Amino acid sequence: MSALQDGLIWTMVLASAADRDFSKTEIDTLRDLVEHLPVFRGFKIDRLPKVTEACASTLIADGGVDKVAAFIRKTVSRRFGETAYALACDLIASEGQVRDTEIGVLDLLAELFDLDSLTCAALETAARARYAKP
Repeated sequence: MSALQDGLIWTMVLASAADRDFSKTEIDTLRDLVEHLPVFRGFKIDRLPKVTEACASTLIADGGVDKVAAFIRKTVSRRFGETAYALACDLIASEGQVRDTEIGVLDLLAELFDLDSLTCAALETAARARYAKP
């Protein structure tokens, strides 16, 4: 069990929940990323529902976003800040449209990991390119 992996999953759940809807597309994208990316190697996929539910429960509590951000800050080192931001971008891009609340989450993550605007723009553009639909 890796705290880093849990923190990255919480990052994706935070991005997905920004529009108050955790769609099937987002769930499928999250699962696919966890199953295939090297950073999740060794993660036991049967833990995924437990980890996502823990984040969702925290989000709906008083001060939920702050508590989730604190957990992410504690478990995801700055070295993996770009990874966390890229994963959030992937979840948001998988839906095909970006809402203001989702931009707010990206802003929060950029601040949390001290990411500059050019890095953020590059990661956002790459996610849009990966999830472009014909």
